[in-house]
Amino acid sequence: MKKILTTLLFFLITGSAIAQKKHKDILKSVNIAEIEEYLKNAHPEDPKRSVLKPKLIALKNSEWTKGAQTAKPMEARPVITDIPNRLLRNSNSNDAEEFKRLIAETSDQHKEKTAKLLNAMFDEDITRNEAILLFRNNSDCNIVLRIEGKDFHNLAVPAHGENFITLNKGHYTLNSNVCDIRYSSEKDIKKSIFVVIENPGAPKSEENKDLVKDSKEVTPVKPSKKKRSKK
Repeated sequence: MKKILTTLLFFLITGSAIAQKKHKDILKSVNIAEIEEYLKNAHPEDPKRSVLKPKLIALKNSEWTKGAQTAKPMEARPVITDIPNRLLRNSNSNDAEEFKRLIAETSDQHKEKTAKLLNAMFDEDITRNEAILLFRNNSDCNIVLRIEGKDFHNLAVPAHGENFITLNKGHYTLNSNVCDIRYSSEKDIKKSIFVVIENPGAPKSEENKDLVKDSKEVTPVKPSKKKRSKK
């Protein structure tokens, strides 16, 4: 009997030591599945959660940007649970490939685009037919901004980064998928403007100002609501 108890105690101590070592090493892990499994079973107040959650987002974002077929970056990102299913869009490698391609094109044209931006900022000519749209993405997700109106463009904007484009002045609709939430906004672009989006669920704060005066419009991403007709 004593021998059996000793054996059981040995296995319990060994198992506990292995589990502690595994939990200690989780902070060094770059395995998405392993981190997800740990977060799934961890206590809500486990201090490692605050380190592992951003790390998991960064790892998934990296896989998504590379265009991995199995990448599912949105699972660990902010999702507003009361958003109707029709507004949610599944991430896919096509978006990732398009983002990667557009970012590469932007890098090649960076000098020319920067010159246009500086000209617009320091020499805003109201008689010109063009204006600059500077777009700042403060969310945790890479996005492809779809610009529809007088012209049609797709603009890649990295997470916590920005990008800009020269447009013919006119009315435009901006659409994108921000952390699995649909973003849509209409802009009447008569002069250069700076648009900023935040993470889904951020406090509401929106204002329209022009780029030349070093101002911006802050737009928290939220689901669009259909207007109810009065009977």
